[in-house]
Amino acid sequence: MLVAGSLVGSATALRAGSKCLAIVATRTPPLVPLAVDASLGTRRAQAELRDEVLALVRETGETSWREWRRGLDDFDALTRPAAPEAWRRPYRVKR
Repeated sequence: MLVAGSLVGSATALRAGSKCLAIVATRTPPLVPLAVDASLGTRRAQAELRDEVLALVRETGETSWREWRRGLDDFDALTRPAAPEAWRRPYRVKR
């Protein structure tokens, strides 16, 4: 279980990190002109920069969350013991 956890954890961290880095790399260049305008004190530019930065943080957070959930599912699948056929019901029970 330790080996599976280490492998899945490192793969998940790499996957999440690379996807978040790609998002930041594509979304940051348009923020530079907004940051320059916002530093000049324009209220509209400040509000637009704030909205864009929050959207960037939300998107990276959602991507990270999705990848960590995927990693947890992968770990669960790798470490779940196989159930014998006797434990499974051959039919579905309706209530």
